[in-house]
Amino acid sequence: MADTYGLDVPQTLEGWYVLHDIYAVDWPVWRSLEEPRRDEIAADAARWLTIAAGCEKGDSALYSILTQKGDLMFLHYRETPEELKRVELSLRQMDLFGFLVPAGSYLSMIELGLYELTTIVWKRLADQGVHPGSDEYEEYFETEMGKEKRRAEARLFGKIPEHRYICFYPMSRRRGEQLNWYTLPMEDRRELMRSQGRVAHKYHEQVTQVVGGSIGLDDWEWGVSLHADDALVFKKLVHEMRFDAAGALYGEFGPFYTGIRVQPGQMPELLSGALK
Repeated sequence: MADTYGLDVPQTLEGWYVLHDIYAVDWPVWRSLEEPRRDEIAADAARWLTIAAGCEKGDSALYSILTQKGDLMFLHYRETPEELKRVELSLRQMDLFGFLVPAGSYLSMIELGLYELTTIVWKRLADQGVHPGSDEYEEYFETEMGKEKRRAEARLFGKIPEHRYICFYPMSRRRGEQLNWYTLPMEDRRELMRSQGRVAHKYHEQVTQVVGGSIGLDDWEWGVSLHADDALVFKKLVHEMRFDAAGALYGEFGPFYTGIRVQPGQMPELLSGALK
């Protein structure tokens, strides 16, 4: 193991800021409104969602959540925290918000881990006698990171996947007395990540995975969104991941939210209980 854990820190690339914003609907109060007024509020909310989704840098989408954990999950991608706050506050100005009860939220940034690149750069520079902390090291690493970011632009700054279903959950890596992900040598962590990657690759034609890094931003370390056109594949993928060493030994998971994509024009149907 390295003398200092600081030398074993993998580099990451970051893209859009991401907000999962979850609410329950106060259905008794909502149903107490006259139908024309409900229709008016729903249509106004649909227009708001259309505008939010049409932003130049980012995206927005709505999902109808299954189970009693919530009813609506708004998913936003934005360039800056200020832009996220702007769209968050704009919802609060809508008449619909008077019938929503906060049920959860999660903040993260789309993230790509660079275990392979980090190790390659370390070795290449070490062979040249260049060490972390030096000007030469920082300049070379910044150049390599820039190359990787250009290659990964579509994944870091893309639109929300169009799939019908979403499965969102927060997760962390275990930091217990017996098992601690963060004290494992880099090579061990890299191999565990390779193994997880092999499992995920089996489902890559069925599932689009968006990982948001949230260390220092929210209560867990990552927020994971799985997008697919068949909800059953969520169960199969996560089940298989649990038997992989990285998940079995070092994975800690928060609540899971499964939702159905709702297009802006479907919002009146959703709020009337007639979503198809």
